[in-house]
Amino acid sequence: MSSDTDSGTSLDLETSLNTLYMVGCTAVLPLIVIGIGFFYSGLTQRRSSLTMFAIPLLITPMIVIDWFIWGYSLSYAAASNHFIGNLNFVVLRQFRNATTDQFTNSRGHILAAAHVLFNMFFKIICAALTFPGCVAERGRILPMILFVFIWSTIIYNPVTYWFWNKNGWLSVDLGRLPVLDFAGGNCVHIVSGFTCLAYSYILGPRNPKLLYNYRNVNTGHIIFGTFCVVYGWMGFIAGCDFKFSFNSLYIILNTLIAASTSAIVWTAIDYLFSSVPLEGETPVMNGRQDYKLEPSPSDIIMQPVISRTGVAINQRQHESKSNFVEKRKFSMISFSSGLMAGLVVFTPAGGYVSSNADFWKGIVFGVIGAIGGNLATRLKYFFNIDDALDIFAIHGVPGIIGSLLTGIFANKLYGSKGGWVEGHWKQFGYQLLGVVVTSAYVFFMSMVFLYLIDLIPGMHLRIDKDFNRREREKKMMKKSAAKPDEELESQVSPHRFETDTAVSEQPSFWEEVELQGTDAYEFNGEYMLDFMEFIRVIRPQDYLEDEEVPEILQSSPNGFHGHDFELHQDEANHLTKRE
Repeated sequence: MSSDTDSGTSLDLETSLNTLYMVGCTAVLPLIVIGIGFFYSGLTQRRSSLTMFAIPLLITPMIVIDWFIWGYSLSYAAASNHFIGNLNFVVLRQFRNATTDQFTNSRGHILAAAHVLFNMFFKIICAALTFPGCVAERGRILPMILFVFIWSTIIYNPVTYWFWNKNGWLSVDLGRLPVLDFAGGNCVHIVSGFTCLAYSYILGPRNPKLLYNYRNVNTGHIIFGTFCVVYGWMGFIAGCDFKFSFNSLYIILNTLIAASTSAIVWTAIDYLFSSVPLEGETPVMNGRQDYKLEPSPSDIIMQPVISRTGVAINQRQHESKSNFVEKRKFSMISFSSGLMAGLVVFTPAGGYVSSNADFWKGIVFGVIGAIGGNLATRLKYFFNIDDALDIFAIHGVPGIIGSLLTGIFANKLYGSKGGWVEGHWKQFGYQLLGVVVTSAYVFFMSMVFLYLIDLIPGMHLRIDKDFNRREREKKMMKKSAAKPDEELESQVSPHRFETDTAVSEQPSFWEEVELQGTDAYEFNGEYMLDFMEFIRVIRPQDYLEDEEVPEILQSSPNGFHGHDFELHQDEANHLTKRE
């Protein structure tokens, strides 16, 4: 950093314009935080929706104070080592006698105070992306806050130093092993994805009883939150230019191109496969395969079909709507996920691939990022790690893809020697090194500290602290029975579990508390949407007189199944509806 000890010295025009540009980019970053809150809140069930919205806001003051005391110093104060900063900038004391202190690197130079503010929001956004998803529907906030403090100091700060401090061992400015990370593919998204992966693994899967007929609370909140994130993300990536130039506009354009391409591809993938039964399953009507829109009376008894992934035939609909109809469907959740993945995959590339002749690169990043992220949503079933909100699939995997693609398509900009397209083939190796080191460090350190926190009396990470132990015991007991594993998400009726002695036992106190939801446990019953929802599907059969009821129903002892009501015979041999 360069400094001027005269606090009354005015800034030159270039520095003033660059600083004003940085202030503008910083001003839109809070929209990302509130957008993340809406996105995660809308994606979960009502019983945990407020928790998902509140966590990004609750941890923001913690990150601000941490950044002020020593976070900025540990990340950006150049030390004699190449792995973590010293304490020269604690409590921002570098500004005491130098109000016009400037931050300078290979990209440009701006006022150091603007750099502090801008990068403070980077850390806030990384934490906001990470921790709501980590504890979704089963984790406790208090031990999470303790982990946030450790994560902030020992995980985020060193990784940031590696890539963005001029003395960091992976930084472009040092030049020994220059890994290109324009706006946080490693420092934000890989850190977020692998932290959440470790946290989800330690917590264990959600209780299957929470997931019957899974309904996210508000898809409108997801859409609104996504567009807040998209709007803020333009400042998130373009601000890393550290100066206002024509290339700043190209960065914004390429960001939108990548996000839009990814949204189209992701939505198309889910649309094409929305009517295809998972795991090779097919819908069954009365014991035979059928896709009729209007089944005959002999086909009325419907049997729900579940895939091994736990998702019924149609991932987004209830069985009373269209699970048994071969019809492709659009999903706004898929659309929003695609937009997010497109933003993520372009983050490490940013200015390195943006120019007036390279707009096609945004399309390449969007296509590959959407395909990789979409396929990665299946990994949690393969590894049996319940990443409830797909943080690893939407942030970790596209972050890795974007970093590797940067090693291929990077231009000779911002101190870079370019990637494969510029004949610098070594850059891909540097990018691979950065991805591997960051992923391994974040995952290993997160696992160690989470395990230790969970051992502290009163700081158990999960509400139902005995759930994982009970599940291990059940698996040991069922090992000889060779039953399939329970699903991570199930949209079928809980009635199928009523005869299972293993799950019909009286729930423990902590299990009952967890089933009530994190809003009830953490916020004393405050809810995002405080109402009781009652759903009824009106059907012609609701208004049939007794004599109009088909004969097949009158002779059926099981009544009318597969709908939101059932017909039962009373003592007078009349069919009555039972909700």
